[in-house]
Amino acid sequence: MNWSCQPILDSYLAVAVLAAGMLLALTVGPGRQRVSGARRRVLLGLRLLVVGVVILLMLRPTYTSTQSRPQSAALVVLLDQSRSMQLPDAAGDKSRWEAQLATLRQIERLLRELSKDLDIQVHAYDAGLRATVWQDGRLALPAQADGQQTDIGTSLHRALEQELGQRLVGVIVLGDGTQTAFEPEIDLYDAARELGNRGYPLYTVSYGPAGDAAQSRDVAVENLPEQYQVFVKNELAVRGLVRVRGYVNKQIPVTLIIEDDQGRQQRVGPLDIQASEDNQQLDVNLTFTPQEPGQYRLTLEAAEQPGELVTKNNRLSAFLTVLEGGLRVLFLEGEPRQEQKFIRWALEASPDIDLDFQWFPSRLRSTWPIAIQETIAGGNYDAYILGDCDSLALGEAGLQQLADEVERGKGLMALGGYHSFDPGGYRNTPLSAVLPVEMDRLARQDFGRPDAQRWHVPGPLVMLPTRSHPVTTLGPAADNEQIWRSLRPLQGANRWAGLREAPGVQLLAESPEQVPLLVGGEYGAGRVLAFAGDSTWQWWRQGLSALHRRFWRQVILWLARRDDLTRNDVWIDLPQRRFSVGARVAFSAGAHTALGDVIPGAELSALLQDPAGGRTPLPLGRQGADFAGALERAAAPGSYQLRVTAVDAAGQPLGEATAQFEVLDEDVEFANPAADPDQMARLASLTRESGGRAVAPEQLPALLEEIQQNPPKLVEEVLTRWQLGDTPLDAWSALGCLVGLLTLEWFLRKRWGLV
Repeated sequence: MNWSCQPILDSYLAVAVLAAGMLLALTVGPGRQRVSGARRRVLLGLRLLVVGVVILLMLRPTYTSTQSRPQSAALVVLLDQSRSMQLPDAAGDKSRWEAQLATLRQIERLLRELSKDLDIQVHAYDAGLRATVWQDGRLALPAQADGQQTDIGTSLHRALEQELGQRLVGVIVLGDGTQTAFEPEIDLYDAARELGNRGYPLYTVSYGPAGDAAQSRDVAVENLPEQYQVFVKNELAVRGLVRVRGYVNKQIPVTLIIEDDQGRQQRVGPLDIQASEDNQQLDVNLTFTPQEPGQYRLTLEAAEQPGELVTKNNRLSAFLTVLEGGLRVLFLEGEPRQEQKFIRWALEASPDIDLDFQWFPSRLRSTWPIAIQETIAGGNYDAYILGDCDSLALGEAGLQQLADEVERGKGLMALGGYHSFDPGGYRNTPLSAVLPVEMDRLARQDFGRPDAQRWHVPGPLVMLPTRSHPVTTLGPAADNEQIWRSLRPLQGANRWAGLREAPGVQLLAESPEQVPLLVGGEYGAGRVLAFAGDSTWQWWRQGLSALHRRFWRQVILWLARRDDLTRNDVWIDLPQRRFSVGARVAFSAGAHTALGDVIPGAELSALLQDPAGGRTPLPLGRQGADFAGALERAAAPGSYQLRVTAVDAAGQPLGEATAQFEVLDEDVEFANPAADPDQMARLASLTRESGGRAVAPEQLPALLEEIQQNPPKLVEEVLTRWQLGDTPLDAWSALGCLVGLLTLEWFLRKRWGLV
């Protein structure tokens, strides 16, 4: 215990000065002729008492003391109830579950004795804590190990949360040490560190063999992308990962099985893989070229090997969508600039457009011309985009090949830039007759020289359509011009000598000052566009990426003569294609035009076919302009098919789409038969400073006896503090004393005629 003072303003000097001032005031009083000596002494005494009380309040006397009192404490025991405990124990004559139950029955009496001084908590765990199994001093052990996943970290954390407010003498975790949770809430090592940081020991007790090759021989397909998309007759590369345990230097065949929606199968492979060391993960690469559009199921399968305890993980499936009539586009660029990046983003967002990109920077012009004749010959591409690429990069032969492709029916769009059109030297090349604009014979931009501004129109240039055209239609006819006015102006444009006078040449867009910006035309059987600008990327940055994507998609569709706006597209989007049993399967769907516009008034319905052939309608709800639905719980493993049908506002069919997904018949608890006692030991070592350690099952009774014989100090030091005026009782008492003394002094002075 300890007495001290806490003076106001943290200064004894301040208290002394104020006290001296009050004592000095006592010299002022009634004249001696008006009051007797006895009465004067009474009044002086009362005033001294008032000064004394005030000085006491200013000093604020404080009393502190420390007391020890008992603290409640708990011992937590966690037993593993996951399905992996059904696997053999290290001895092999019984399961891990049976060995664990035998240990618990052996320590039941010791737990009962400890419960006299400690709060005993015994829980089963799998993916989290389950019900307590310690009731009325007895163990009510579960009948079987049936947990589908193991999450040691989350279980430890939840056990610690339940014991907040009391000290833990220790946490004992029994199990095989395998962590199988798909998405654990708490990392198991973080949970162990939390125990160590609080000074609580963790004791781990392990069951099962530790990764011996004879006990854990296994071949597992561990990784395969869930879904693929490719155009018909294009080669598809399928890459997977296979882990091999216990079969070192043994050839293992791996096959790719392709199954169409009619159930017909074809096989690619087998491809033999061979592990050079145990527990090795091997790449598997197989290729397949689909000949028909449609939905396919891909299964990567590793042949079962003698001695495997688990074979369900020898195969993994994915889903393939083969698109019909995809468009291939080749983008030829000079110096990489902002425009090309955003155009590529816009076109790559369309699933039916396959874009290739090549660029030819001027620093490599010593290698010009680039031989691209073979690349563009033979109808490999449906349309070409020619960016800010000097004519010297492609050379006479390359440009002639490009002109021939357009004449045979391919599309070409030339973009503006400092090395485009006439500044790029195209006036006297084979493309001069292809492009729908006239070029100045004197215009030429030299390399390494300042940009010649006289061949360009400075911005800002508002781009406005001059006529109704599939390329420039960004919305309804009544709103189309206003939509274009809302787009950011171009930063500049190439200045053309004029429009070519030829059949089919049309001015499609210009500025309000009548600067030509977009011109369309025809050459032979092909279509051509000349665009003077190179800054439509600003629309994306403006937040109008949808309009930017629409414009460039319409450009390609028109160039490739696919501008048939009557075609509809019903679609399903399944972001995930593989699910666990019991998982929720969410999807979205919609009906769009060929340009990606939502079909107004369209109504969609969804039908789910389960693995047994049963069909169940799924409700769809509006999600913005499209629809969303879900299978709330995937009950059975197997392959499911989702079919969405769309009709217009009049009930006329718009089309349908199908998508498949799989509910995995997987058992992560049996995927790796080996136990992991090393992991259990590492977890315990994180609490070593508090006494935590790994113990063998037969050592657990001795550990409990140690806790019983050497109980931790379960007391806590409590500091109590009292200061005058801190509590309402003190404050009101001091005030009452002060007021009482002043009132008595005033009463006596009044009675004696001094006031």
